[in-house]
Amino acid sequence: MSTDVRGTPAPGRPLRRRFVAVVAVLALIGALAAIVGSHQGPRLRSVSYSATDLVSRPAQRLILTANQALQRVAPSDVVVSPAAAHTVTSSGNTVAVQFDGPLAYDRTYAVVVRHVRAPGQAATSDLRTTIHTGTTDVLALVPGTNGAHDRIVSRGLATGGTDTVFQGTGITGFARLARSLVVLSDTADGTSSIDIVPLADGRQDPAVPVEHITMPSARGHASALHAADDGASFGFVYADTTTGRSQDVGLYDVDLTGTHMPTAIAADGRPTTGATPMTVRQWAYVPRTESALVRTTDDSLVLVDMSGRTDAARLGSATYVHGFVGAGTTAVVEAGDAIVRLDLTDGDRAALTAPAASTRARYLGRIAALTDSSYVRLVGDVRADGTIAARLVRVDGEHVSDLEVHIPSDASVTAVCPSPNGQFLAITTRAADSSLVSVVDATSGALEASLDGVTLDWCAALPSGADAG
Repeated sequence: MSTDVRGTPAPGRPLRRRFVAVVAVLALIGALAAIVGSHQGPRLRSVSYSATDLVSRPAQRLILTANQALQRVAPSDVVVSPAAAHTVTSSGNTVAVQFDGPLAYDRTYAVVVRHVRAPGQAATSDLRTTIHTGTTDVLALVPGTNGAHDRIVSRGLATGGTDTVFQGTGITGFARLARSLVVLSDTADGTSSIDIVPLADGRQDPAVPVEHITMPSARGHASALHAADDGASFGFVYADTTTGRSQDVGLYDVDLTGTHMPTAIAADGRPTTGATPMTVRQWAYVPRTESALVRTTDDSLVLVDMSGRTDAARLGSATYVHGFVGAGTTAVVEAGDAIVRLDLTDGDRAALTAPAASTRARYLGRIAALTDSSYVRLVGDVRADGTIAARLVRVDGEHVSDLEVHIPSDASVTAVCPSPNGQFLAITTRAADSSLVSVVDATSGALEASLDGVTLDWCAALPSGADAG
């Protein structure tokens, strides 16, 4: 007996055929995708940036990520519009555009990375995106009148109106931390207190108690409050008045990563418990660092690491510190009859460009640095009654122009404070019975906003002290 099985397929043969067919289809799809990809070039997959940091800090990055690896991108192939100075690096499938300085507030920038290609591929494409920078809100100290509380208020320059962030009595200064405010207040008898006020949604958080800082002595007076950009510490000048006279007058630091106890910055520039503090005429944190630039009572300049990790650096002398330039590694200081740019990394000094038209006034006052090559200076003519008719001039290299800013004839200018990106200026003026903060465009002088206050948070970046007013 025999059995004929020639017409019956083996059980695994159809499965193998289907498997081969699927593999063939996938291979064809892959080949087609490769062909299409080789003709299309890389495509943009994602974009990453911080809108807030772009307007408040230099050296911020925009990261563009492609859908495949890229050949090295040349800096000339990245175009930013409106123009903004930048550097370019690329690695793998990412392109990093790092901006030299802060960008303008509330502005749209177009970024194009031209002619990108994948390794081994002929096709090129452009990666295109737009970014929108953050807006700015400012904090101002508004004194109370007729028995009302002093207030720290928030004001959006683009929206108008104010919101009360914190209120109290005798507030003389404040500084921003990451999620809180440091508030300095005085009592009628001249004793000072410092509080850390927690914030939620831009206002005092009622669910979290205010922290009262233990002061260096039972009675004393504090001034010149400043906070580090990273919010990890703040400092102030303090005079112990327990005995009825001022003693141990000098600089104290509060490390918010530690005990929160004020510690004297000793004469050697290190935080030392129980030490006699370093004497101060002016001081402020160097932007974006834990270091402070201090002008002592003998006009010595000292760069102090407030954390105590490195030794203090002696940088010669100065009779006035106007402020910091750009990324903060340079300060503008007055030394005798000269105003110089002081490099804080090596102590080198270079004369500040001061065209003749910028110094044709009897009164030459504060300088507010905007960029490495631009600044605004307060100048004025002396009236017959001895008061000063103040005005602002802007210097851009060798070019000098007057800013069309109205300064009331009965008011004195107490501060000129640039915004973190140099786009605006806060001008604080004081008359006999009022005070005003005007925010103006730093290029045209056009008024952007005004508040009935005595100071703005931008001013906290400038050196202050006993004779910095």
